[in-house]
Amino acid sequence: MKKLLVTGISGFLGWHIAEHPQSDWQVQGIFHNNKPTNLKVSSNQLDLTDNQSVIYFFKKNKPDAVLHLAANSNPNNCEQNPLSNNINVKATIHLTKLCAKQNIPFVFTSTDLVFEGNDAPYSESDTTNPIMIYGKQKREAEQKILEIYPQATIARMPLMYGLPTNGLGFMNAWVRNLKEGKNVHCFTDEYRTAASGADAASGIFLLLEKKVNGIFHLGGRESLSRFEFANQMATHFGLDTQLIIPSLQKDVQMPAKRPANVSLNSNNAFTLGYNSRSLEENLKILSK
Repeated sequence: MKKLLVTGISGFLGWHIAEHPQSDWQVQGIFHNNKPTNLKVSSNQLDLTDNQSVIYFFKKNKPDAVLHLAANSNPNNCEQNPLSNNINVKATIHLTKLCAKQNIPFVFTSTDLVFEGNDAPYSESDTTNPIMIYGKQKREAEQKILEIYPQATIARMPLMYGLPTNGLGFMNAWVRNLKEGKNVHCFTDEYRTAASGADAASGIFLLLEKKVNGIFHLGGRESLSRFEFANQMATHFGLDTQLIIPSLQKDVQMPAKRPANVSLNSNNAFTLGYNSRSLEENLKILSK
């Protein structure tokens, strides 16, 4: 069985990759500080910003493909922490060069936040113009990847939701707070084509299966505000929607600017066979 090296296995999407049922790949996970527990795959600690350690790991483990999920994906933290560039850009470039040298598939997860947010829905060919450092780092990484290794695949990911047992993700936090009777403040003016972590994982494995290169969007089929999402979620789980407080982006002081609408047009992935289910369908699955 072919070996798929997955960086960032301890994260939200990494958990869903590890849980995804498939028989083509032996998944080997990489984590930095947070050792994952109860995963269905093996994992190793590795500092991706240490180039020599990464080279040694590649020589020892000889992956047949690499899925690069690891990132500092907190926009506010990236805005305040210049070192985030080391993992988001520099480590990505190094991994790209290693995969290019060995001529193995390389899939990099980018973000819908490479867009400005004024002209959604966005297709893969639309001009990127990020308004935050995190988005700018991801755009730079995209550009460098395609320069170095045109055979690579870039999956632009939307807002992702789910209830992984590692407790990560905004949905876990919202459900937990609502169950405890706490208010949840949600933007009415931020729109995303959210996808479940399970659907996103299936989309990534589809890109590997189809051996495609270039940029693909793996968004959901619905464009919803966070406020709309929260109300639909709470209603489905029988939680108090009165605890969901509408808010506006301009009323919340954050280091990173947030785009208003970065909804993705994912028709290219849908044509390949990507099945991103509706929020209602996924809520039924998540509540089983």
